[in-house]
Amino acid sequence: MFPSLAKFLPEFKTFFFLVLAILVPPNFCYAIDPIEELVHARLSEDKKTLDLSGTNIGSSGAKILARMSLLSDLETLLLQGNRIKYSGIRSLARSPYFRNIKHLDLWGNMIGDMGLKALSESNYIKELEVLKLWKNEIGDDSLELMAKSSNFKNLKTLMLNDNMVTPIGAAYLANPDVFPYLETLNIFRNEVGDEGAFAFSRSKPFLNLKSFYIGENNLSDDGAIALIKSSSFPNLETLDLVKNHLGEETITAAFMHRKKKKIQIIIR
Repeated sequence: MFPSLAKFLPEFKTFFFLVLAILVPPNFCYAIDPIEELVHARLSEDKKTLDLSGTNIGSSGAKILARMSLLSDLETLLLQGNRIKYSGIRSLARSPYFRNIKHLDLWGNMIGDMGLKALSESNYIKELEVLKLWKNEIGDDSLELMAKSSNFKNLKTLMLNDNMVTPIGAAYLANPDVFPYLETLNIFRNEVGDEGAFAFSRSKPFLNLKSFYIGENNLSDDGAIALIKSSSFPNLETLDLVKNHLGEETITAAFMHRKKKKIQIIIR
């Protein structure tokens, strides 16, 4: 370095960082800590699990994920509470790098019916075994598309609690041909009512279903008893009916059924 310039270097560095602090906005975090760096920090060593829970990557972050070939071996993607919404999940559903995903957790991302539609129509996400969709503003329209799609044939766990499912949506779900390997179904805190309960109780047998959560769905004794006595769940181990409008009739039916089969019926 020229001797005449060397003595000015400390002052220049100080001036440079002062200008940088003034000009760069405080929310300019992704230029310093991009999604790619976050992925590298949270991706498992075998590159099969990525946990981005609560990192608030948003739709823009999901779109970056969709372009990352690094994730082509990914099997588990945890995105709870990231507000990725429809445009974000659409990008993921259209990405060839997610063809190996088996466990997808989308809790609280507000993907809506259009988001589930994107998953239902995906050409790549077809190997799902665990799909967690609670608190996503999902209603009956997208469940119809889900029931018509072949993308969910391998599902073992489906969680739709805290959504907007009515008896119409329950009728789409009450089809073991759509979910032949389903072991756990959670539709807690929706609006399926007795009519939805009847749809399940009259369905063809869910041969692999072991746990069914249908609490807080405006069921009366009629709907609850129909489920308890149904032959649609020959291998059921847990039937959760909590926070419904149930009385002594359901309690008696549950007691009598428990004597015949080893099943846990939760009424509280």
